[in-house]
Amino acid sequence: MIRLAIFLGLGLLLAACSTLPGPRSFTLSPAEIERQIEADLGATFEMFRGLDVRRPEVALMPVSDRLQLTWTVRVPDGPTSSPLGVSVALAGKPVLNAARNGVSLTQVTLEDVRITGVPVLFSFGLAQLGERKGASLPDLPLIVLPPEQMTRRQVAYGATGVAVTFSGLRVDLEPK
Repeated sequence: MIRLAIFLGLGLLLAACSTLPGPRSFTLSPAEIERQIEADLGATFEMFRGLDVRRPEVALMPVSDRLQLTWTVRVPDGPTSSPLGVSVALAGKPVLNAARNGVSLTQVTLEDVRITGVPVLFSFGLAQLGERKGASLPDLPLIVLPPEQMTRRQVAYGATGVAVTFSGLRVDLEPK
């Protein structure tokens, strides 16, 4: 009886040691995705000095497993009394990149383009932008996965999949 208890205790101890520390996935909230995109594109935004460039707003579309990104750029001193602004919305399916250390958007489509602050006289040529809605765009690199999420308790993890949930972008992990 005591031998059975010892073997059972050793078996449980061995099983506990063989399990991996930490959860097998993590979720990036829309705000975290926005900050990551802003950090990754910081040098690109420097080209637009003098413009009011906002980081993209991320909308989750879990039913279709897609993300929507909306960028808004405003010129403070537009041609009229109101500032000139452009808002572009793109949507795509998030997938892991080839190196499995970042997320890219595939099946990207142009969802919406809005221009504000343009007098009616000059806006007739801008109607063509509205006709481009639904147009397919090339795949876009979205974010690099946070290194602090990819290593836990000195165990390196690799991403195995991504999914859009109601709370954010879930990244599934497995040890390398």
